[in-house]
Amino acid sequence: MQKLLRIVLAVVIVGVVLHAADLETRDCRIAPYVYNDCMWMALRARLGLPANRFLRMAALECVGILLALILYLTFRYVWPHRKRTAVPTDSSPESVPTPPH
Repeated sequence: MQKLLRIVLAVVIVGVVLHAADLETRDCRIAPYVYNDCMWMALRARLGLPANRFLRMAALECVGILLALILYLTFRYVWPHRKRTAVPTDSSPESVPTPPH
């Protein structure tokens, strides 16, 4: 049951990340024949930012880094790698019988 919950959680997180990436790269029509990406338009409207190419590029870069980080953390902690069990070492010296001469 726990494995199924992890798989569902990972699929949901990856789906949200892909939806955010789609919003960041999708062109929204803001006027006849004028297009801009949807997430930048929402950030500009919400934060009152000026129409600046550098700010748009910085927002795109930050969103890309954040999405990559979310995907990394999802695969790192939702599906952790199986750890190898360490072979217990005996502190006493091994007693190997000596062959007869």
